[in-house]
Parts: sequence; C-alpha cells; structure tokens
Amino acid sequence: MLKKKERVKVKEPEDPRRDVFSALACSRRIQIVELLRDGEKCASEIIPILGIDQSAVSRHLSILKKVGILASRKKGVNVYYRIATESVFTLLEVASEIVEKRNKELLKKLKGS
Repeated sequence: MLKKKERVKVKEPEDPRRDVFSALACSRRIQIVELLRDGEKCASEIIPILGIDQSAVSRHLSILKKVGILASRKKGVNVYYRIATESVFTLLEVASEIVEKRNKELLKKLKGS
C-alpha cells in the first residue's frame, strides 16, 4: 500500500531586516528615535518626556540598540543614547509617505461614494 505523501515544512530563512521593522513597530520606540533626531540624550531625559517608567524606557532603548538603530556611551552613572545611522529617518519618512498615500486613497474612495 502506498503512503500518502507527507508535507514537509520547509523553514524559510529569516530576513535580518525583520528585526529592524519589528523594533520600529512600537510607537514609543518611534518617539524615542524622533527625540534623538536633535542629538544624544541620557535615558533620564527621555523618561519624563515619554511619561513611562524607567524600566520600560530601558527596554525600548535596548531593543533599538540591539538592532543597530541606536548607539550609546557611558559617562559616569549615565548612559547617553544617539542615532547610530541616519538611515532610520529615511525609513520613517518612507513609512510616512506610504501612510499618507493610503489615507489619500481612502479619502478619495469615501468622497466618491
């Protein structure tokens, strides 16, 4: 008797860009990137601006640093964060253009109805 062919799941290789998009999939992290557009800031400067606790800010900063969006330096007891690559702003601008185009198309459809 012939056996039914078993489906073999082939695991697709992970795309390393996924990590960058995943890190930017959180609006708080986007806020942090935007805050650092004008230059480096200490984590203690970011906390009151975001209005969330220190552990949450540290976690967000760590994620952004891990994927290469942020870099840091330690001075005394403070850790200062800065943008590691300006390309992140291009990525955010492209995302904004996509959202704007989608919104215009939706508005056009609503007006046409």
